[in-house]
Amino acid sequence: MIICEKIKNNITVISIQGTINSNTVPDLKNFKSASAPESHIVINFSDVDFLDSSAIGAINGITREKREHGGDVTLACMNKKVRKVFDVTHVYRLFDIYDDVDAAIENAEKKQTRL
Repeated sequence: MIICEKIKNNITVISIQGTINSNTVPDLKNFKSASAPESHIVINFSDVDFLDSSAIGAINGITREKREHGGDVTLACMNKKVRKVFDVTHVYRLFDIYDDVDAAIENAEKKQTRL
């Protein structure tokens, strides 16, 4: 798994490439922007080829921590495989999910200015 980040309009976009599973989840949890609890982030899934339940748990945990400290997580660019995991587990209800990163950033900006 490769994790990259960029800042756009004061929102950190974390782009993940590869597989997110029990072997790679610690890297995601410890990634600097993901572990900064007060920030708003967008996670870009466009290059994720597989994720399992440990990935869902990690993303949910990151989100819970951020929300407790005034931040949040918005998800973007899920391919069919990734979206299916969120749909089957019904976890999609916990997140704002967008088809493109720009829309996700716009949503995250709105949330950030409300606080």
